[in-house]
Amino acid sequence: MEIKKILQGKRILFILLFQFSYIIPALNCSTPVFRYALERWQAYSYIVEVIHNGNLNDSQQHALEYLKSSADSGVTANLRVIETSAGESSEIENQKLPLIRLFYPKEHKVQGVVWQGALTEENVKKLVDSPSRQKAISRIEKGDAAVWFYLESGDKSQDNKLAELLKNELKQLSQELKLSTSATDASGNPLDINIVNSDVTFSMVKLSRTDPAEEIFVKMLLGTESDLASYHTPLAFPVFGRGRALYALVGKGIKRKLIKSTCNTIIGWCSCTIKEDNPGTDLLFKADWDKIMGDTTWIQKEEIPEITGLTDFITIEDEEAAVVETPVETEKTEERIHAKKEIIDIAIAKTSAKTLPRRVEEIKEVKEIKESEISEGTPSVIPESDKSFFSPLLRNILLVILLLLILVPTISFLLKRKANK
Repeated sequence: MEIKKILQGKRILFILLFQFSYIIPALNCSTPVFRYALERWQAYSYIVEVIHNGNLNDSQQHALEYLKSSADSGVTANLRVIETSAGESSEIENQKLPLIRLFYPKEHKVQGVVWQGALTEENVKKLVDSPSRQKAISRIEKGDAAVWFYLESGDKSQDNKLAELLKNELKQLSQELKLSTSATDASGNPLDINIVNSDVTFSMVKLSRTDPAEEIFVKMLLGTESDLASYHTPLAFPVFGRGRALYALVGKGIKRKLIKSTCNTIIGWCSCTIKEDNPGTDLLFKADWDKIMGDTTWIQKEEIPEITGLTDFITIEDEEAAVVETPVETEKTEERIHAKKEIIDIAIAKTSAKTLPRRVEEIKEVKEIKESEISEGTPSVIPESDKSFFSPLLRNILLVILLLLILVPTISFLLKRKANK
């Protein structure tokens, strides 16, 4: 019990520190987090492994085709299907075939099998979609900033009490919170924001752990963090964008202060366009997000660069590595990884070759100016290209680090002291 209290305290500490880090740094985008995520963050693909020996009956074949078609154009699910022959998965007994195994996207820190079961039409439909997910999609389409999935514990009294609290708080916050009409860029300069409609809405969808239609989705939610399955209390998951769960509020952590700060985080101005630098786990949804995104005239349009990086070198072949492989396949995978590492090294070398000399020249130029001014007795002036080292963003980052160094030991000491009592 004491360990559970410490874990709960650390979870709340993480949430507060995460939200604090969002508020302090200078902002560089005049688009709210939830809207930027909906427009720009493509949902990562879950990996669905289908293991069979080739002898599929009509029903099983239809189930397999349904899975494959779910990733086609239009209303799609963020998944990729990989077929594995029975001989390549020796740990699977033949009498259990054909079998489906669901894995989180390779981009997530959470690994391992989310769920596994027989290849049936009923199972594949529950895997791809469910009633609660359809409700969430409908509400995001209507403009909700976030939909909170409320997962019941089974204790009716506790479930009803916290569900009512969450529902009332979200209703009140929908009336109370507004999109801000002011923000600054990374240099501290004010952004020109023209918002036609500053209203935001939050809603809740209830889930039962014993609902057969939600069985796979419940496992998906409980697996987004390593310790969630051990809690036998209600859980609340704020979901925004294209089905991204931020983190879970657990039991007594479902309270006004944390609910409000979480909602504020989701509607705050986006401070980082790189999806991988933001916490959260993508869930498996079947939707036409481009259509759901709808009209964006309610907020200022701007040119935002597409997300780029070393992930551009990753292909569908690498996703197969997330599935358990034989020694021969492992060796082939290592060869592919080594080949791609060489490509990445070359790309980095080319980039450095272009940018490093220019930066070296700038530093030399600054040094020469300073030396000449010192010898002449005139005050030193830093060129525009070097002012970025002293930008508000750097000062804010240093401030965050300093506050964390003070807060973390203090709160950890208080939690341990409380646990010892």
